[in-house]
Amino acid sequence: MKFDFMHVYSAKTVPFFILSFLCVAGQLSSQSTDIDTEINALLSTLDSCKGCVFIRNGSEHTVQEAKAHLLRKYEATKGRIKTTEDFIVGLASKSSITGTPYKIRFPDGKEVESEKWLTEQLAKLRKPVSPGKKNK
Repeated sequence: MKFDFMHVYSAKTVPFFILSFLCVAGQLSSQSTDIDTEINALLSTLDSCKGCVFIRNGSEHTVQEAKAHLLRKYEATKGRIKTTEDFIVGLASKSSITGTPYKIRFPDGKEVESEKWLTEQLAKLRKPVSPGKKNK
């Protein structure tokens, strides 16, 4: 018995399904772009951390090295990251091999886990800016 596609799906429903698919695909692509933009902005906040040291598995790294490392991790797992919070918790907060938390050491010697610091930076990025003021 031969399957008659047009008998099951009318000429009106096929374009509807195609249009629906394209809308969903476009929305997913837009979400991916938004996440990419937000993650890049978040990682750019590392540049403002003058004199900071990124500690990964006991080794010290510059913030530029940290940024490059986190971008590589993100690119390698991009399809599985759905939100910037997923990025922070899943990739930017600890070693995927040892599970050891990443830390940031500030010039005054204070250390904080990267998850906490990046989460704070993300909140600042998302905070609406009042006219005439900049987020700090």
